[in-house]
Amino acid sequence: MSSMSDVTSGSINDNGAPLRRLNGRLQACDQCRARKVACDHTRPVCTRCLKRNQASECTYTVGAVLQPRRRPRRQKTNVASTAPNMNPMDLRPVNGLGSPSSGYMGFTSHATVYEQTKRSLSLLQGQGSDPRLSRSFSDDRTAPRLTFDQLPHLVRHMSIYVLEALPGQRNEQIFFNHEDGQRNDWRQVALARITRSVQELLRKNPDGTGPDLERVAEMICNNSAQPFREIDDPHRWMDQYCDSSSLRWESIGWIWAGLERLGDIVNSFRPSHVQWLPGKESHDLSRTYMTYCVDLARHFCEGNPVLLDLHRCRTTLISIMDGDAAGTCWYSHGAGVSMMTFMGLHALDTEMPYTPTLCSENSRRVVAQIFNVDKWCVAFSGRPPLIHRRFCTTPLPLDLADEELIADEATLRKAVSELDDRGWNTKGQIHPATLVRARRMLAGILEEVMEIALSCTVCITLNELRNIQTRELETFATLPAHLQYNPHILLDPELDTTSVYARILLRLAHLQTMFLLERLLLLNGSLDEGDLLLFSFEMLTLTLALWTHKDRFAEMRRNFEWLLMAHAAPAGGILCLELLNPTFTGKHPSDARITRSSIIQNLSLLVGFLDWVRPSAPNGDLCMDCKVIIQRVLDYTLNGSADGNSPRAALAFDFPEPLDFNFELLDTFDWLHTDL
Repeated sequence: MSSMSDVTSGSINDNGAPLRRLNGRLQACDQCRARKVACDHTRPVCTRCLKRNQASECTYTVGAVLQPRRRPRRQKTNVASTAPNMNPMDLRPVNGLGSPSSGYMGFTSHATVYEQTKRSLSLLQGQGSDPRLSRSFSDDRTAPRLTFDQLPHLVRHMSIYVLEALPGQRNEQIFFNHEDGQRNDWRQVALARITRSVQELLRKNPDGTGPDLERVAEMICNNSAQPFREIDDPHRWMDQYCDSSSLRWESIGWIWAGLERLGDIVNSFRPSHVQWLPGKESHDLSRTYMTYCVDLARHFCEGNPVLLDLHRCRTTLISIMDGDAAGTCWYSHGAGVSMMTFMGLHALDTEMPYTPTLCSENSRRVVAQIFNVDKWCVAFSGRPPLIHRRFCTTPLPLDLADEELIADEATLRKAVSELDDRGWNTKGQIHPATLVRARRMLAGILEEVMEIALSCTVCITLNELRNIQTRELETFATLPAHLQYNPHILLDPELDTTSVYARILLRLAHLQTMFLLERLLLLNGSLDEGDLLLFSFEMLTLTLALWTHKDRFAEMRRNFEWLLMAHAAPAGGILCLELLNPTFTGKHPSDARITRSSIIQNLSLLVGFLDWVRPSAPNGDLCMDCKVIIQRVLDYTLNGSADGNSPRAALAFDFPEPLDFNFELLDTFDWLHTDL
């Protein structure tokens, strides 16, 4: 507030009269001037900026100080103030150059010019020594408080509906389990705090009445409208949404994300503090409540890292329920990308020297996870990417354990000093950040392949494709040894299942990129040296290993359908072609494991895997079509052609239509299309 008073006091004449323009009119605020619209000159926020939800940007760089227009006095609420005690020196705006309401404004926007103008003006007015003047003067304002009756009807309805599903309420669906005291990953620490705060708020009165859900909803709505700050201290950063006095709709949404174990791949193996009541389990309900929480939070704020993470978790749940190719999944992912770029998290600066905090590392992880999802969806569906690597310049997250991020400063500093020069931990441990970081590195090269595959105008040479292959091999080889897959780890019952699964995922991601590059090489006239068959065979056998060891990977069965269609099905198509048109006899010259018998055995297992997918599953129809084709190929191979016709003619009879899976380079069954 001191900076605001300094600026406005410079706009008053010595006699106390406000300064006016040369034509005698009062000076408009900066935002109205930029938009060339009429301003009513109300201080501290003009009516037009208030209606546009741009109160934090309404500044008067030059002009008069007027008495603010009288507004209707809002009814006071009995809810205690929710703003935690914060040190202003620890707070930084979330959105780079823009204010929290305007979002990130890049180099080409008018905001950059205006920032330069304000800095020059501040220097002329003798205020250049205060660095805070380069930011919006109203960043520290808190949003006005509203009573529950002042909220829109739909907001009130959704608020009560969400709260009634919490433990002890009329429509309770879940219960909180605080017996697991060994969890030290920061998401579960935050979730445990949130659930305790919810229990405190929803505790019944001594006379057995209550709680007043309208009062609770009013408080959560007002909290959700408050700015979300970047704070270095991890516990104070979590205080903004974990304490009973600061719960937000993002916090309630996290309860459902924790219930579905959607935070990250590593922790999805472990039990959560939230569990379904017997007989109440429903993924549809989880999606509904998470969607309501996202919509409620977005009603009160444009975005923050916690809301963005919740948005990402909801997209993951939708992909599990509807499939990665579904429009609902793609639209939800697109909304997450839009929020990320609006906030400017895609272009976070590389601080030198960089001091990691829970706040900064969480932002880096969320950006990397959204980028990864974008690339795998592109490879699966053949749709253009929604975020490009050239515009996503946020640095990789460091390979730090969650417990180190929420520890004291000395512990975190020691953990950072023990990282190698590339940012990996040297203890051979796989943390949530480890897998996110490795997948982000591989996703960058996968996007280069997708850029070539999906563009009709890119002219590519064989040497350029081979150069990409070389960089992919080098990138994968630079991953730490504890991330490299070895077939023997499946036989080691003592090895952590999370570690095994993480290595398999990374190996499959690498094989998929090499598989697609090899198909591009062949499409562009390269000599077939059998490498495509090698990649296909390994990709199929590695995916089948998850199914043959499904008891060990029981917690990850919900991902089997995606892995099946993204990796096993395309590889199966190549192996089917090998059976129909053999390229070698006996054993493969480059891999003795590959024989005609081993191909038939693995395709038979693939048929069983495809048959395991229930018909009502998101990809059930696609799995059924693949299964029918592979079965016909096996029948033809083992029984021979009865009529002596060509293999394609015999196999194409009475197949389900259409056979075009629309997976671009992943569609390896294109040899059965009607135009061939």
